[in-house]
Amino acid sequence: MDGMMDGVIDKELLMELQYSFPLNEDPFVEVAERLGRSVQDVISSTIEMLNQGIILRIGVHLNYKAFREISRAALVGAAVEEDRIEEVARKINGLRVKHNFWRSHPRYTVWYTIKAPDDDALVSKIDELMRSCGVKDYVVLPSKRVYKMDVKYHLYKGVSWSEKGLEPESIPKVDELGVNAELLRKLESNFPVSEKPFSSLSKEFEMSESEIVELVEEMIRKGVARGFNAVLSGERAGFKENGMVVVKTTEPEELAFKLLKDVPEITHLVERQVPENWNYPLYFMVHATSKEPIEQIQKRVESMEGVEETDVLYSIRNLLKVGV
Repeated sequence: MDGMMDGVIDKELLMELQYSFPLNEDPFVEVAERLGRSVQDVISSTIEMLNQGIILRIGVHLNYKAFREISRAALVGAAVEEDRIEEVARKINGLRVKHNFWRSHPRYTVWYTIKAPDDDALVSKIDELMRSCGVKDYVVLPSKRVYKMDVKYHLYKGVSWSEKGLEPESIPKVDELGVNAELLRKLESNFPVSEKPFSSLSKEFEMSESEIVELVEEMIRKGVARGFNAVLSGERAGFKENGMVVVKTTEPEELAFKLLKDVPEITHLVERQVPENWNYPLYFMVHATSKEPIEQIQKRVESMEGVEETDVLYSIRNLLKVGV
């Protein structure tokens, strides 16, 4: 079977790389054997989709809580006039945030996530950033508990899909474990696409390939890493809609466990600390090729016991693309 031609998405391969990427010394060889394709075809198609931005990266997905300097996080909603959104977005992007979206809310239009070593530093960083942007009206929603964070796109269902279980509540710090943080970061951002992807890392860090594989397995068991697979660009893969569903409830933990069990379409499920004027303590994300699946999920959730109200804030624009 040929790989990807003329920009066509290689769905078969992408599903394997997302959902069944093997953690061993020869992962691309095993993928090729499973699909009945040559390893050269699998590698060249994977590289092509990386070059086109369909695959954002392949490798280990690190849990930010394991890194002391960024172990606290918050979601921020900022009230920004439409004609100033790009200007504000550039300043936010200057802090190298990972998420920055213009969303469909009548008041808070710009939504971004930001990290810091502790709560005081987090609040100070946000306040300083918003002052520099000339934004006076904003809501700060620190993460209280992350129940799930696993972004996978089911290319046949047309909606995000992951049956991953509950994320550990307590995550050990990398420096406490005595693990080489540089190695972990390279496993996340610079994982080679080759027949022997661990070979170059083995030489650089003076560990055997099997020792590196065992280290990744250990980090996943301890929650330092969330997984080992490919991460796609939802937009490039045809998932044009992403909705942030906010839930008003007095029972966020109980409801979160139910959502984790009953709604596999969720990619992010987070309980947040909320101020009195923004009483939506539970947040989840769903990605889809159209709004219809997201709206159906919203209706399902609204019918659940303990749910008082929901709202969906759709992405209008990914503001990371504005640049700095």
